[in-house]
Amino acid sequence: MGYQIDLHFVQSGDGVDVLAGIELKCDLQVRSLQFGGAKMDPRMNELIHSIYDAAIDPKLWPAVLDRLVDASGAFSCAIFESDEYGGSIPFQVAHMSNAFPITEFKNYALQYLAHETVERSLAKSALSTFDEIEAISDEAVYDDYEEFLNQPNVKSMMEFGLRHRVIAFLNKDNLDLSQFTLQYADGRGPATAEELNRLNVLLPHLAKSLDLSRPARQLASERLDVLGAMDRLVVGISVLDRHGRIVQENREFCRQRQECGVFEEAPNGVLRFKNAKDEKRFHELKSDVRNHGKFGARPRKEVISKEDGGYLSVELQHLNRFGEISSGIFTGFVLYSIDTSLPVSINPAALQQAFGLTQAEAALIPALANGMTNTEIAETNGRAVPTINGQVKSILSKTQCSTRTQFVRLLMSFGVNLLRDD
Repeated sequence: MGYQIDLHFVQSGDGVDVLAGIELKCDLQVRSLQFGGAKMDPRMNELIHSIYDAAIDPKLWPAVLDRLVDASGAFSCAIFESDEYGGSIPFQVAHMSNAFPITEFKNYALQYLAHETVERSLAKSALSTFDEIEAISDEAVYDDYEEFLNQPNVKSMMEFGLRHRVIAFLNKDNLDLSQFTLQYADGRGPATAEELNRLNVLLPHLAKSLDLSRPARQLASERLDVLGAMDRLVVGISVLDRHGRIVQENREFCRQRQECGVFEEAPNGVLRFKNAKDEKRFHELKSDVRNHGKFGARPRKEVISKEDGGYLSVELQHLNRFGEISSGIFTGFVLYSIDTSLPVSINPAALQQAFGLTQAEAALIPALANGMTNTEIAETNGRAVPTINGQVKSILSKTQCSTRTQFVRLLMSFGVNLLRDD
């Protein structure tokens, strides 16, 4: 009888190789020894890292989605996103795996926009109110599957050799913001339970990566590179190496570090939080990529917020590849920090509709977005402070925000310009 022993290592946040698991293979069976909780699959771990790499470099998305297709047993996949600023098309193809030319898939989406909109509405009605991302198959949406097969858009997809599909809404604050679809070949059945379980591991990271990608995407829309133009951003950005040392930071992050009392740079160049609780959370996020994606379709809940030190909303992204720094592997992190005491431009009507806010509550949104305190809002509007306190508390409850910092972070899902005018 033959034996084979495989040792699986992963790299921790400080660059040290850590034993993740031992796999003993023989002719009859496979046994796995696990460390630190669930078994780490090195290939899945690498795929998750590549998902975060695409947040800072949008050109990587097609290759990332190709790998996600392989991991899910599908034929192709696509990410649809709405126009955050109220365009005429409710959703459009943002990223696509390489199975189809993206122009051809975009033409399909435009031709069958009305049918796809109806099917997405049906899928939305099947969602829970929890934070988890739910992968929904067509079989679960339609009571009569034959009715589904007779839809013109489905017949068109079947001409391409596709039949079964899965859709997931990656942002439950704004369901139209980011949607993910998988297409399966007609010659096989729908997604299996094992394939859906594997997909459920990846989708929270996909949701967070898309959420973090907004600064890079807005720069890319003006044909600007991240490092070369990150001073244009109102978001603070700091690129860290694998030890946590500052490699580069933009003007806004430098200002926050000097003025907000939240960060400090150690003598060895390592960035750290002054508050021990925040530093512990920061270390957890750096040490293992699996610690991300905890809040699924509401990634803004993951922020490290320091309410009494500048009202910062801080998020971390793992980084294994960044072409602007190195043509090869660059292991490190990107830290995004939003000073939520500064004014941001928002669309109160969209937020009011999404969360069922009253007119009085919606009227307070611009003041909250501008970083005004409850006392300042009361004085400006000639209202009693307890009245404003109650309305703000109601707004936070309806939007599932535990702090005002989280609320301002939520506004990013409804269209906020992150670029300075200069």
